[in-house]
Amino acid sequence: MTLRYLSYSAADNGGYYFAQNSTLGFQKIFVLNIPSRFDRRRNMESLAKFHQLRFDYAQTFDAARANTLGRANGYTTNGTHLACYLSHLAIFKRMVDQGIETALVLEDDVDIEIDLKHRHKLIMDQVYARYKSDWDMLYLGHCTSDASEPGVASLISASGSASESTTSSKDSRGHGRVSMATDVNYPADRAAFLQRNLSLYMAEYPMCLHAYAVTRECAKRLSVLLEERLRTVGQDIDLVLAVGIEYGMTTVLGASPPYMVQVGREELPSDLTLLRDGDTAQYLSQSTLYHLKLRTSNPQTLPPYMDWPWFKPKIVTNSKDTADPAHGNTSIKEPRATL
Repeated sequence: MTLRYLSYSAADNGGYYFAQNSTLGFQKIFVLNIPSRFDRRRNMESLAKFHQLRFDYAQTFDAARANTLGRANGYTTNGTHLACYLSHLAIFKRMVDQGIETALVLEDDVDIEIDLKHRHKLIMDQVYARYKSDWDMLYLGHCTSDASEPGVASLISASGSASESTTSSKDSRGHGRVSMATDVNYPADRAAFLQRNLSLYMAEYPMCLHAYAVTRECAKRLSVLLEERLRTVGQDIDLVLAVGIEYGMTTVLGASPPYMVQVGREELPSDLTLLRDGDTAQYLSQSTLYHLKLRTSNPQTLPPYMDWPWFKPKIVTNSKDTADPAHGNTSIKEPRATL
């Protein structure tokens, strides 16, 4: 049986046969990289080599080129934010024009769990079991919490009332975004959340576009939507997509916990925004870049999402079972798969 984006074999334990290949089972893996950012290109090439992945470095826009196009076409945003917007839009148009049925899109500031292919296989098994080929986008990384994400509601409940430990907001359809805003101390709840089962969920308001998969049919719709929004709304592309998802534009899935995260602006300065706008660095159980000594600090010590600044995991040192082979410190327990 052949699906439109991955080959499936019943002999492969009921999962995707090519989910662990050099493109993680997608037709392409695109990487958005500005040619002048040699530091980011080095990191991405190191990740590709370590995980035996094949990247297609896609054309990107710089601010000057984006502004020229913006003035010529009457776009309502400009600068580096427009450059980012146009770079992702160009991927969608390329997929439509070249008949690329699925693609994984990565920005060049990602870090990846060291057991990437194992985790990815578990997630793609769940995608097939639940949705077959009927999905539009799959966020393998996201930088803020989502009220629909497994474990979020239970953590809020265990941490006390929302008024004390969280802030939240809902749209007109009742979908919520959750932000852990107060410094509280629930080490047992933190540990349980960090060690939650690796699972698939229906995303309601995903933010950040550093690691997501998209189908050609979805890319076709997004190309139209994003072109129109450039002339009317002028918001960042991830916000435009999140609002569209809230209103049923696409069937969007997420992996929890994410196994592709952003390195963060403190270690890898952003071309898009300044550090004072908030760091985007996120927790990883076993960082590939840290293992390769391409990061200065272990992301085990980071919060899981950028809207949970207080969430610091308790790191137990000198564990013989889960020590980092490169640095000798321990990892949080590996997530398990659930269906």
